[in-house]
Order: sequence, then structure tokens, then C-alpha cells
Amino acid sequence: MKNTKLINRRNFLKLGMKASGGALALSAIPIQLLADDEVTVDEPLAQAMGYVTDATTVDTAKFPKRAGEAGASQFCNNCALYAGKVDDEIAPCSIFQNRPVRGLGWCNAWVAKS
Repeated sequence: MKNTKLINRRNFLKLGMKASGGALALSAIPIQLLADDEVTVDEPLAQAMGYVTDATTVDTAKFPKRAGEAGASQFCNNCALYAGKVDDEIAPCSIFQNRPVRGLGWCNAWVAKS
């Protein structure tokens, strides 16, 4: 005789309740806790985007978007892709898969908040 477990309606509903409970518990974990460590300037994506932790050190010859009076006011903390508040020192950025970046940093993907 085979020792197989039948999937009847009752077992199916129990399994569904367990799965939905687990999914609900995982969705309650904030994104910041799931994100990896802070983005560093040595990472390939950070280098490609021109990310720096201190916006005043941007090479404006290489990234003219940061040059001039308008560029001088561009920081991660006032970018539309920055998930924190203006006064947050560090917060997730959607460019870097919601990994934390410095609020006073900058990258070439900077977009003004609307």
C-alpha cells in the first residue's frame, strides 16, 4: 500500500492559511531591514552612476549636471528617488535596489522631487 497523503479540501485550506500567514508576516518587515549594507563608491553600479557620499566632491567636468548654481543644490536627500526625509542622514534609494545611500551624497540619476 502506498503511503501518500491525500490533498482534500480541509488539508488544502490549512495549507493555504499557513502560506498566507507566512506571506503576511514577511510583508510586515520594513524594506530597510531587508536591504543590504550601505552603497559604497567602489561598487560597479555606483561608479557607473557617479555616486559619491559627499556631493561637494563630484567631478563636474565628468558630470556637468552637478555643475553651476542649479547643480550645487542637488543632493540625494532632495532627489525623487530617495526614500527618506530631507533631514535623514541615510535612507534607501530606488536606483540601488533600495539599499541605503548618504543624504548628502549625489549620483547622475538625480531627479528633482515634484
